[in-house]
Amino acid sequence: MKKPNVLFILTDDQRFDTIHALGNPHIHTPNLDTLANDGSAFYRHFCTTPICTPARAEILTGCNTFTNKVPWFGMPINPELTLMPKAFRDAGYHTMHCGKWHNDGHPRDKGYDAVHCAFGTKDNLNDYQEHAHYMRFKEPYGEVEDHGDALFADAALYAIDHAPSDMPWFCYLAFHGPHDPHVSPEPFASMYNAADMPLYPNHMPEHPFDNGDMVIRDELIENWPREQDAMRRYRARYYGMISHIDHQIGRVLGLLKARGELENTIIMFTGDQGVANGSHGLLGKENMYDHSIASPFVIRGPGIPVGGRFTAMSHHVDILPTLCDLAEISRPSSASDGFSLVPVLRGEKERVRDAILCEFYSPEEPGEPMRNTQRCVRTERWKLAWYPLIGRYQLFDLANDQYELCDLLTGWRKRRREFVVSGKAGWRKDAWAAYDPRPRYTQTEIERTANELHARMCSLMKEQGDPLATTVPPIPG
Repeated sequence: MKKPNVLFILTDDQRFDTIHALGNPHIHTPNLDTLANDGSAFYRHFCTTPICTPARAEILTGCNTFTNKVPWFGMPINPELTLMPKAFRDAGYHTMHCGKWHNDGHPRDKGYDAVHCAFGTKDNLNDYQEHAHYMRFKEPYGEVEDHGDALFADAALYAIDHAPSDMPWFCYLAFHGPHDPHVSPEPFASMYNAADMPLYPNHMPEHPFDNGDMVIRDELIENWPREQDAMRRYRARYYGMISHIDHQIGRVLGLLKARGELENTIIMFTGDQGVANGSHGLLGKENMYDHSIASPFVIRGPGIPVGGRFTAMSHHVDILPTLCDLAEISRPSSASDGFSLVPVLRGEKERVRDAILCEFYSPEEPGEPMRNTQRCVRTERWKLAWYPLIGRYQLFDLANDQYELCDLLTGWRKRRREFVVSGKAGWRKDAWAAYDPRPRYTQTEIERTANELHARMCSLMKEQGDPLATTVPPIPG
């Protein structure tokens, strides 16, 4: 029997909490549900830099932002690194790219045997600014024009149908949705009633402070403050795009089933990063909250547990070594920052990593100097975020505050915590008010946790070659 085929599916700006089968009752994703139920899902999957180009470079290389040299748009991937398609082509696979390409050069020069509808290159024959998600390409099967995500699925159907029958194939299918402007065709455009859309639990009208990226492009496509009705409309359109992509994925899965190839195909699904969509008063992904640094991550195929659910932390740099191990091909020696998740899938290990480092590096305005604006270290329970431009830290207990609403380092919390612990009499509360709960942590415990995370962040920054590694200030007392 030939080696398994590989279908890698990537979306753009898809939050981790947008699959019905994985806990979201408000969204319709029957095909992603099937992938998750017939395969396995990882609940804590992250990238280093939550914007498109760096996140995709991590997937392609198995190396973090600092190693692959792509912290921002337009930066070329370190040419010394072996990319995912070349690793599979060298192993005897027929390699195909369909859809969005948001890295340097052209996919045909990066290890792909066949390239179709390469959005993000000059292959797109109309103007994205004017036509948004509706695109036009000249393909072997004729000049095509339609919603881009439908065209990308069409391209994958064509590519798979025309792949050599005597070789395993690798297909990289990259959708452009659910990236804004959230334009999808009917019936998906009106599938969700904005009035029925709940607000995210961490919805805020504005972010509580300047994180260094408050006027970046993504934050300017809706008004401040983030009004509730506007955010409901925003979420409804966003979910419509995801359901449209889900439909396109279903078409591709249908072809694999009809060809008798579904059971011999490793299917991996993820997003490049998430997006705020109103959470914490933000719209974009350029922040350190989980809604932006995390993505859904699902694997289905031969040897993958059915209905598997894993809370072990995973990362984009783990994708390439995991796919190589699943396909039983050699991992590129340059894919040095990732770990294979196969031991987790097989129950041989509980985890392959216990912390991740995230960063953001941007200009305040287009054409202005680049600045290091944000860092964070995230463990299975805790997150410490650092904002270098303003000298501020945040600490979240994710086990008890999954929506990252309670910054344990805020100065007034320290004073309030000490007051409640002291047992001193305070103002009489309203008769309906609850009694003050005893704080979950003492101030000593908070400080110890913050300093432990600070040391871990500094260690990871040094290990990964972060240029700020030697300039991290201590946490204010």
